Amino acid sequence: MLLLLAAGCGTWSNEDVRFLAALPTRDELHVALPEGLAAVAEATGEAPATGRVAATLPWCGPLGGAQTWLWAKPTSDRLNASVDWVIGLVDVVRRYPPTTRSEDARIWGPFDDDRHPGIQLRVVIVRSWPAGPDGPVTHAYAFEARAKALPEPFTAILSGTFVGPSSLRGRGGLVLAFDRIRALGMHDPDSPTGEMRVAYDRSAEPRTTQLTLAQSDGFGLAQFDYGFAGYADGRGRLSYAFVNDAGDRAEVAAGWNALGGGQADVRFFPAAAGGAWVGYRQCWNLLACLVYSDDVNGYSCGGGACAGGDVSACPEVPAP
Repeated sequence: MLLLLAAGCGTWSNEDVRFLAALPTRDELHVALPEGLAAVAEATGEAPATGRVAATLPWCGPLGGAQTWLWAKPTSDRLNASVDWVIGLVDVVRRYPPTTRSEDARIWGPFDDDRHPGIQLRVVIVRSWPAGPDGPVTHAYAFEARAKALPEPFTAILSGTFVGPSSLRGRGGLVLAFDRIRALGMHDPDSPTGEMRVAYDRSAEPRTTQLTLAQSDGFGLAQFDYGFAGYADGRGRLSYAFVNDAGDRAEVAAGWNALGGGQADVRFFPAAAGGAWVGYRQCWNLLACLVYSDDVNGYSCGGGACAGGDVSACPEVPAP
């Protein structure tokens, strides 16, 4: 990283790099699903951009494919796209050395935002030791913006904290104020309103990421408290929600083993039921074929035969 920074404009110090190490990165926040799920999606012609999934998986038995699980792929793509949006803001400070330095603070800017003409940005990172000099270091940061033509103070559009030596070995959280982002004209067409909150922990296994859309849908995602936990051996868990083409909503708590087989508990809200929901459980193998399902109403397959199989065939997955 030092070599990359040295190749840019200006001069970086080792202390500057320590401040940057407190900021999140794409790799550390991304959701990672089993590789086999992407292969299944590609083989069946799934279109992740729209969230549609194949009606059948031709290689599966009479229970068919795990349709509810297949929705995890477009959902994770959208979660990762929202993370990329966040990191797009964060990365602005990786391009230039700090403008102002003090012993426990760094400031970038103010400078013009090349992605949003007429907007000025400023970034502040402050370091502290709340538990004393022998305790873990904490970094608090704020990405601030204002309209260049108006004599207004900067307002925080992204703020967060991080505890630990670097984004690879610590935990943190951040908040995006999308109402402020919208007021400044810095949003995308599918950006949410209100706030989006992200919490992440890399201090121990499993590594976890939680992303909450509290006030509205956004980035093609349903309003929900999304949660991911990933293990080094490929096991994981994902809590996600989606709305299908009929307007039905599903809230899913899924887990998978190192091979990609898994199981899920689902709360299904039929669009015509006025908020009432039914629950079902499903298990699948590494090819995303159902091996067990108690969906007697057929909500997960459009009214077809979605119940049956052997519950003992359900793979063992990490506990919530």
